[in-house]
Amino acid sequence: MAKPKTAAWYKMLIQVGDGGSPETFSAPCGLTTRGINFSAETSDTTVPDCDNPSLPSWTERVARALSGSISGSGVLALDAHDVWRDWFMTGEARNCRLKLDVPAADGGGHYEGRFILTTFNLGASEDDGKISVEVELQSDGEITWVDASS
Repeated sequence: MAKPKTAAWYKMLIQVGDGGSPETFSAPCGLTTRGINFSAETSDTTVPDCDNPSLPSWTERVARALSGSISGSGVLALDAHDVWRDWFMTGEARNCRLKLDVPAADGGGHYEGRFILTTFNLGASEDDGKISVEVELQSDGEITWVDASS
């Protein structure tokens, strides 16, 4: 069995656009966990067996809508606090990327779309000694994939 190529955790970056023209993307510092989740809203239909209607019917599904969310957590970098706070307080969607910072030949590129910052949590514990942050971004429309070579 051949060993697969993998990438280190820090090669996945959440980048937030500044709204400028041209737009500049930067990764707010401090996030030590990052992820993206895709989901589909479905419609269910029960379809009977026409040859033997006494059998239990099977449920068939149709994808009606797609959605995505980006999440991150870690230590609060004080210079990133303003980015998260100001964005959350506007309630507006911003252009964002979830970047896989590896060469295109290894599957690199980024997901991009408009996102609303729906969760902005701060916490603190004597045990950890530092202020923590947790964010979640919900998609506002289509999410696309852009190869690193593009």
